[in-house]
Amino acid sequence: MQKKLTVIGCAMWIVGLAVSIIGLNLTGSERSWVSIAGNVVFLIGLGITGYVWVKKKKDEDKNAEP
Repeated sequence: MQKKLTVIGCAMWIVGLAVSIIGLNLTGSERSWVSIAGNVVFLIGLGITGYVWVKKKKDEDKNAEP
């Protein structure tokens, strides 16, 4: 399950970053909407990746205790 979440999170932050950069190159009202959507997807993906990292770290610390 953690591997699946890691893949989803990494894909989301990469896609979000790309969409955000693409949005900066657009003109008109599409520019702000695409940039905001890219930033939201980026932050959600980063949050998922961070959650998995913290959970993995907690599990490792719990297993390392005598």
